[in-house]
Amino acid sequence: MDDRSPRARRIPRWLLVFAAICAAISTGIALGVIGLGSDGSSRGSAPGASPSPPVQAADLPAGQEKHTDPRNEAIARLLERRATAVRTHDRAAYLATIDPAAKAFHDAQAAAFDNAAQIPFASWDYELVAADAFTLPEQRLATFAGATVFAAQVDLTYRIDGFDSAPVRSPQYLTFVLRDGAWLIAADTDGTDSGMRGAVQVWDLGPVAVLRGDSGIVLGVGDGTDLRSYQKDMDTAVPDVHKVWGGVWAGKAVVIVPANQEQMARLLGAEPQQYARIAAVTTGERGADVDAAAADRVIVNPDAFRELGAVERRVVMTHEITHVASRAFTRNWTPTWLSEGFADYVGYLNSGQTIRSAAPELRRDVREGRVPRTLPADEQFETTQEALPQAYEMGWLACRMIAERWGQEKLVEFYRAVGEAPPPGVGQPDQKSRLTSAFVSVLRISPADFTTQWAAYVQAQVK
Repeated sequence: MDDRSPRARRIPRWLLVFAAICAAISTGIALGVIGLGSDGSSRGSAPGASPSPPVQAADLPAGQEKHTDPRNEAIARLLERRATAVRTHDRAAYLATIDPAAKAFHDAQAAAFDNAAQIPFASWDYELVAADAFTLPEQRLATFAGATVFAAQVDLTYRIDGFDSAPVRSPQYLTFVLRDGAWLIAADTDGTDSGMRGAVQVWDLGPVAVLRGDSGIVLGVGDGTDLRSYQKDMDTAVPDVHKVWGGVWAGKAVVIVPANQEQMARLLGAEPQQYARIAAVTTGERGADVDAAAADRVIVNPDAFRELGAVERRVVMTHEITHVASRAFTRNWTPTWLSEGFADYVGYLNSGQTIRSAAPELRRDVREGRVPRTLPADEQFETTQEALPQAYEMGWLACRMIAERWGQEKLVEFYRAVGEAPPPGVGQPDQKSRLTSAFVSVLRISPADFTTQWAAYVQAQVK
């Protein structure tokens, strides 16, 4: 049967995006919540000002610790008033923390506050992390007409009620100005020229519709008319992932649906063309600890997602939520063939897709005599690689072989063994040693023998 026939329609693998690719494209996209809105200006702090030592985040919540710098104490109180306003839905109090002279910033903050009104935040807090974090250009300083200005890194932490078991944490870079003895926030983009760019949030893009499902929550920009299909995909994917991975994750997902591909790119701090053929991404960083992993998000590219059929949508969503579930065990040393292959394994499980239909590029290579002899290196998963589809197909077949020959539970055990954190005081392991240890302790096979068996398996399966 032809691979393109309706019954054997293959998943367009170029539409699948995976967390490892995202980490390479966008540095640290742990869904950086940078505050409500942006004024479109650039940021900084007074040149020549005496830098204050970085403020420890643990010291910052107002009322918990004494601050040696009165300015920092005043800023912490301002931030607490701002956070309280968000938690209590007090729009006037929130806008009262903004410099009235910064009209564009004020208007953007007002719009974003309103856009986020339907999101059920369980917590919202700010921490002053670093005083004098960046420098304001002279031209920008002149706009303050001699007023005292202060630039700082502030971390915003928040949780979505019922879905985040740990807060999302993200830095923002704020400009504060002293007006009539009171500190106010004047901008959130003045650090851009210093390389300190805040991330765009979903509520910065327009009104956010909210749809709760059995297994998570969908946040969509716009009126929410098309969110139910995403909810259905999520409600199908989460139990499927849970059946394989088990109960060592939150068991719920947060799916974000921007209005279009351009908005998706803005959320990820990238150029729109980077995601032209990408259906979804999972935020987060390789090596995230358990707490950080508890706040991963799936961000959808609606333009690409609409091109997928029902089975393809399910595969994509299941793949991405597998990354959410396994994030705490996906370390810097986890080989990409394993992290992506495992997500593909869970995604394709029970999808009805055959190896012939789901690995066409690798099948073509093997039929033309290009039989792989080694597992794909991390570099082969870079988006610029011409043979990128084959790398994913090879990783998938490696995980599929483990599940077939050793059992699905052993595959999960192997993944966790590779990504298990080292004991306290022990340095980060190298990939080779951790892989060798997992192969021997879990699968009772050497890496070399496994690779030999895998190469034979690939050749036999894709013929």
